[in-house]
Amino acid sequence: MSVSFSLDGTHIVSGSEDKTVRLWDAVTGKPIGDPLEGHTSSVMLVSFSPDGTRIVSGSQDTTIWLWDLATGQPVGEPLWGHTRVVDSVSFSRDGTRIISSSWDGTVRVWRAVIGKSPQGHTEEDHSSSSHCSCIPCPTPAVPTSNTANDDFISFSSNPMTHALRDTAELLAGTSYDDHTFVLGEDGWVMGPNHRLLFWVPPASRKLFYNPWTVLVIPRGGVELDLSCMAHGTRWQHCCKNS
Repeated sequence: MSVSFSLDGTHIVSGSEDKTVRLWDAVTGKPIGDPLEGHTSSVMLVSFSPDGTRIVSGSQDTTIWLWDLATGQPVGEPLWGHTRVVDSVSFSRDGTRIISSSWDGTVRVWRAVIGKSPQGHTEEDHSSSSHCSCIPCPTPAVPTSNTANDDFISFSSNPMTHALRDTAELLAGTSYDDHTFVLGEDGWVMGPNHRLLFWVPPASRKLFYNPWTVLVIPRGGVELDLSCMAHGTRWQHCCKNS
């Protein structure tokens, strides 16, 4: 359902109704390696990264997949956020961003490097209201850095100030590849080790931000400020002694 040339013209990538992505030699016309499998419905759009090392694909299954050409394996988990068919995907010129559009009426900009800190690549928007996940919420004088490796967990367009501060307990015993957060059909966001993080009301799911999202268009969707969230064994810090 979609084909695209690599920037140097030596390879072709195709997406098909058979739910697979395939790489082809543009000179011989022969397939290279096995089909890339993971989508659960037709692949609508495919595109090469500018350096030719990765492929991005969007599908009727509402997800976006990033593929490593050297290994033929997906890079991280699928990017979720769209609620209907993904009908367009493309890399930015520098390869650090992916942009997608969907039948759900939204455009999303994603980080193309999975599992890394968004520091230095932050688009701030102070016009959208954020909602703290713990009340009462202490106000930090200075935004503090994340304490678990270099991994940020943010559901906001402003991850440098709204990210979860201490992720050590939440991510304990997991590798970067396991740092996934999935919004289930029931509205629960599930993190590593199948831990429930929070619930999203139905009306807020369409424009909802997730850890890979840089920007959601149109603006005005729900964004979360997790900077003072108490979770795991720290849940009791939500309460104040009178």
